[in-house]
Amino acid sequence: MKQQEKYSVKPALAAVLLGTLLLSACGGGSGGSPSAPAAPALSETQLTYESFALASNGGLFDLEGGLDIYTTPSGTSALSPASSFYTEQISIPKSPSTGAQPLTDTIASVASTLTAPTDLPGTRYMVAGSVFAMASPATGQVTYPVGSNAVQTTYFASGSIQPVFTTLQTSYTVTLLSGLISNSPEELLTTSDLATLTQSVNGLTLYNPAATWQAGSAYIKVVRQVVGDTLLVDDCAAPATTGAILTPCSSSITTLENFFPAVSPVDGKTYTLADGQISTVAGVRAWVANTPVASAATTAYAVFYQGSGGIYEGALLKDGTTQQYFSSGSSTPVNFKVLLNSTAVSSIKAAITF
Repeated sequence: MKQQEKYSVKPALAAVLLGTLLLSACGGGSGGSPSAPAAPALSETQLTYESFALASNGGLFDLEGGLDIYTTPSGTSALSPASSFYTEQISIPKSPSTGAQPLTDTIASVASTLTAPTDLPGTRYMVAGSVFAMASPATGQVTYPVGSNAVQTTYFASGSIQPVFTTLQTSYTVTLLSGLISNSPEELLTTSDLATLTQSVNGLTLYNPAATWQAGSAYIKVVRQVVGDTLLVDDCAAPATTGAILTPCSSSITTLENFFPAVSPVDGKTYTLADGQISTVAGVRAWVANTPVASAATTAYAVFYQGSGGIYEGALLKDGTTQQYFSSGSSTPVNFKVLLNSTAVSSIKAAITF
């Protein structure tokens, strides 16, 4: 039996846990020399972000789990060594109030008996008419937009500093954790892979039910918006690829007007030409559906576009769209992503029994 429940989930301890605050200097000293420019005042959102994301504060952790449970010849349940239970740690070295900060993304196994994945493919995007794969682990930069209280993250293509995807984090909400891990808040269990750990499968217990959260443990909910119209692209048919060369839906038809009716791999729906509009998107001539994909958590639109060698498929995220995620046991998405602090991750490491 395979136990692999995926939930959508990547600022701070509450104000009482903020160890330090940036202080601006007051003007003029007795020496007569001009004062250094005061550092920009940070918003509550930015302060909260830094209390998690700065490397000195441990970073932000996305918990991911894919646990394979099988039945042994003796009839007992066991965890396959091919399973994974890992974190993706995102951090920055300094405050973006001093300028753009490089993003560090580290993937590490939570369990010493399991190996963290090393071959996670990067999502592919169409940018100015060219296909780029996002770096995996991610690379990019974090900035504080002028005149905004938000936090902006720009992700780069693999092996370059070509921006491929940008999000604006507009809200962070922190919840402190205490007591039994098994009694964690419902929203943490249903929107992160912590529930993968706390469930018993065919009598196999994956953690110590008496384990508690260490002092200082917390999780954070982040609300993110897409910046700029963003076209995600992928293979339309076999063979599957991972680079900039995609497999088209058709190599014999090269114009959109002659392609329909067509079934979109994004949602399995059959579209006609009249079901969408043709325009230029991300540097390519594209047909975009009039109505969003019904099965997607985040509002997205099926796309077919003309490319070198035929017609290809994709999905469009429009500027300003709030990213949403499905939670366990619900068909209604939530508008936040859940991340842990380093102390919470340490608590989980101490609790697991595999």
